[in-house]
Amino acid sequence: MAQRQASVKASLTAIMALAAFFVAAGSAAAQTDLSAYAKAEAAAAADGTTTRSHGWEVRYGIAGGTGGASIAGAPLERLIGKAESFAVDLFKWKDEASGENRLLGVGEAHGLFAVDPESAAAVVLDYPNLKAISPRAREAKVIESSASRWYVYEDIGINFMGISIGYKLDAETWREALPNGAIGIRSRLTKSHDGKLYAADASWYFRKIQLGGVSYTYIRTWSTSGLRNPGVGVAGVMKLFTAGELRDQVNAVGQLAGKR
Repeated sequence: MAQRQASVKASLTAIMALAAFFVAAGSAAAQTDLSAYAKAEAAAAADGTTTRSHGWEVRYGIAGGTGGASIAGAPLERLIGKAESFAVDLFKWKDEASGENRLLGVGEAHGLFAVDPESAAAVVLDYPNLKAISPRAREAKVIESSASRWYVYEDIGINFMGISIGYKLDAETWREALPNGAIGIRSRLTKSHDGKLYAADASWYFRKIQLGGVSYTYIRTWSTSGLRNPGVGVAGVMKLFTAGELRDQVNAVGQLAGKR
């Protein structure tokens, strides 16, 4: 009995230490100067990335502005069949107008897959099966749609070590044709049902390129989650999971597109 109690106590101590780590990590990792976010967008635009489409923030283009040969001097071939995350960051500040403490999580991921761009885009827009590429999606329901526009309700959440992050929202999504035969998908928050979000923007970019005589589709995703008055530890959890989730999303899109 004493041995079991000691084991339980040790486990609880470890859990508390890990939770404290998430709190400290989130606080240390989050930038408190919101102007840094504007600088991040400017840096993305400097490499040739399109950062605005019809007034919405997006990330369209091949990261690094290399036209398809390499990314920031590194061979593009390294992305064949897999995804990498990048530009993952947190921004934390007090909104003077509302008095709210705000937390903005941002991140990107990209990869190269031997699939058709149309098939990859179709996977992203398959809202009834959203959970296949976004495990945190508890429910997704198309409220209305047309050939290039979707209005969707989403219930998204995660629970980890007693820290819960979840929100219910409506989002508007558009698919658009881009230069070089590329496809763009942009989405933004229209309503936060529980009031937890002040922003939630996202984009996808699909472009066919040739490498070594083989056709691949370059897939890039970008997303933001803007929270009002986040609870203790939320920043740490966001920092921990964002990069992996974005990589997993791109990998899932590539794999599912290959089955279409």
